[in-house]
Amino acid sequence: MSSRALNLAMERPLTLCWWIFAVRGGLAVVFAVVLFLTSIFLGIFFFDPVTLVYLSLLLGSFVLSNGLLLAVAAGFAYEHRLHLWWLALGEACFALLLGVYIGISLMLTSQSLALLAGIHALGTGCFQTALAIKLREDRPNLLMLIVGGVFSLCVGAVFLEHFHQAARPTTQALAGYELVNGIIWSVLAFRLRR
Repeated sequence: MSSRALNLAMERPLTLCWWIFAVRGGLAVVFAVVLFLTSIFLGIFFFDPVTLVYLSLLLGSFVLSNGLLLAVAAGFAYEHRLHLWWLALGEACFALLLGVYIGISLMLTSQSLALLAGIHALGTGCFQTALAIKLREDRPNLLMLIVGGVFSLCVGAVFLEHFHQAARPTTQALAGYELVNGIIWSVLAFRLRR
């Protein structure tokens, strides 16, 4: 790596981590499409308990894969002496614990689906907002991080407030949330790559 690129990376630590946002964005978009297709057929072809177990496995595997990706990102950031490694490690631990809990419980109800989606969105929003605060000197990308963090916090609060909704609207709302989140992360990755 040239000294100019290294100096740029030290000034803007996200430039080295553009691929993290790209993979997270891609995973979120794929998850949103699968979740939306699942919500269309929710209760039509399968019995509701079977569908809720499937949704539990789907949500748990998405959150777990997100946590594994963030753990790799934290290791990468630590290796390159980026000052945000501890933030990535904290979000990785949160996502791994939540993903394992969702995967182990396997018995979602429509109420617990909205509750767990709300916890996931709130956690993502808190860590993304903390990342924006930590990197407030990176003006070109600060707005994107703040918008993503505030959006996640608002969606998480709505999920927690309306935890009693049926599984179909909750699944569709979660698919919409992950689609918007995936687009935000992908656009951020594209901007960081340039």
